[in-house]
Amino acid sequence: MFFVFLYPLILMKHAELIATLALPKLPNIGCATARKLIHHFGSAEEVFAQVPRTNNKKWKSIARVFPQAKAMLSEAENEVAFIEKNHVNWIAHSDSNFPASLNLCPDAPLVLFYSGQPFPNTTRIVSIVGTRQPSAEGRAFVRQLVKELTPYQPIIVSGFAYGIDIEAQLAAQQNGLITYGCLGHGILKCYPSKHIKHRSEIEKTGGFLTEFWANEPFQRTHFLQRNRIIAGLAQATIVVESKAKGGALTTAQYALGYQRDVFAVPGKPQDVASQGCLTLIKNRQGECITCGADVARMLGWQQYKSPPSQPKLFVELNEKEKKVVRHMSATPKHIDLIALEAALKVSEVASILFQLEMKGIVMAQAGKQFKTI
Repeated sequence: MFFVFLYPLILMKHAELIATLALPKLPNIGCATARKLIHHFGSAEEVFAQVPRTNNKKWKSIARVFPQAKAMLSEAENEVAFIEKNHVNWIAHSDSNFPASLNLCPDAPLVLFYSGQPFPNTTRIVSIVGTRQPSAEGRAFVRQLVKELTPYQPIIVSGFAYGIDIEAQLAAQQNGLITYGCLGHGILKCYPSKHIKHRSEIEKTGGFLTEFWANEPFQRTHFLQRNRIIAGLAQATIVVESKAKGGALTTAQYALGYQRDVFAVPGKPQDVASQGCLTLIKNRQGECITCGADVARMLGWQQYKSPPSQPKLFVELNEKEKKVVRHMSATPKHIDLIALEAALKVSEVASILFQLEMKGIVMAQAGKQFKTI
């Protein structure tokens, strides 16, 4: 094996982690290309073993960066030693407990470092983001929104930043909801430092996630990069207040690219902090919401009526209904998984499933699961 030759002192259980940390940091690789390489070669170790000596034209351009691999692998080895010494928690993309919705994103991190509790295996997750300089009305709306969502028990994800982010996470905590902050720096750092007083309480039931190595300092470019994690973890992203340009809109664009729902809170046309939300609504990129009930309804968080006792024969289905049914069977499946497999928004699938129930094609089960009749 390549690693035995290069690093004979490395225990093999660490070798794949070292390779996985190093691969996306090579020039012009990144997480999306790294994921493609791992999928093709089977593991990060095999990528390092095979790509440098491949004759396949497909990988020739990538192979040119591998002369720098030794230095990056050495850095990754040091990082693994550091996180072990300091008991830093991590989870790799190949682990069954890696957040499933995030793992479906083509450019998702290969390794997440975390503090607090492991991320729960659930799909009822919403991200709440917005400006760092919200109005008093914006802050009040976030608190009310989270309170109204509390009966549905979603996980609240945000960026732990000033403004709307921290307001949403503290509101979640105050209402007994689990919340996770996605960081733009290493897990052992805290930015803004003012928020460190909130970390231990949040970590009792939720926690913090980052793709950056344990002691990496914050950089402004990191925050745009971490926004894809905020969007990728969530079933839907809610933008409360945003200027015409800002990080919250970047998060919304990532969510749209991942085929996730985006909700925007309208504001006064003349308000600077409302321009981003209004643009999302005008461009039909974000559904307009004014309360928590809107979110629950659009995501299908409601009880469905019982279907007819006998299915109708020769029922006419439209193309989207057929698409949804193709991803179902007599075995119950969660609505979020159906939506992900059908590459449709959850809100859209909720509406389609309701119509299919009325037509006697599918049946609702406990826990937002559905099966064909």
